[in-house]
Amino acid sequence: MEIMSTSDLIKIGGLILTAIAIPFFRHLYLKYIENRPSIFFEEFDKAFVDLNDQLDVSNILKKDGKLTTKRIRHAHEVIFRKESFKSGVYRDSDVEILMPVETQPHMEYGTVHVSSQISGLTKGSKTLYKKEVSVALERSVKMWNKWITKRKGLGGGSKIDLASRFHTYFMIIHPFTDGNGRLGRRLLSEQLSFLLEKNIEFEPESKLYYEAIYKASCGDEKSLKKLISESISGTEEQA
Repeated sequence: MEIMSTSDLIKIGGLILTAIAIPFFRHLYLKYIENRPSIFFEEFDKAFVDLNDQLDVSNILKKDGKLTTKRIRHAHEVIFRKESFKSGVYRDSDVEILMPVETQPHMEYGTVHVSSQISGLTKGSKTLYKKEVSVALERSVKMWNKWITKRKGLGGGSKIDLASRFHTYFMIIHPFTDGNGRLGRRLLSEQLSFLLEKNIEFEPESKLYYEAIYKASCGDEKSLKKLISESISGTEEQA
């Protein structure tokens, strides 16, 4: 019998190792590299979760354009379920809508408890007393539902008046601890879209919006109606 040389043994050993290594490394590749979660997955997963949340409240209005307080609470619960404040329940404290004065333009806008942050550097729009929230919101919803059935007979100006008045009431009532502005603007976009039978996105600049809300809460809705009209005109220009 011929005895194999060392070099032959090395070659054979290399072939055997290669035969073993290929499926082994292929297994590792499939398990840990090719099937490894992409660094983008987390971002996309979050986006899809957020999308599902949005789809869950894709329409706050009913198909006939009417509203219920239950649908408003549900929308707030879904949109803000991950926030630190209670979502989907009416507020149990008195609040004001905070807005910086001209000397402090970089301060944030938003909702604050009446007892804090309101000073000479800020001004606040008064909101409804906490115990009146439920009844007042029901009345506003009833008003909206009454007029939405008559929308075919309303002119463009009257439709803007209706949307502006409901939004003003909603912001004065301020039913939730936080998130009222975001929810209210989303609802206003739906209301305008339904009234005018085309997609309207109400997304004004924060400063202009809160200035308009401040004036509207004092009885002057002209600035808010102007922002609404501009949103409608902007949509028409993009079409």
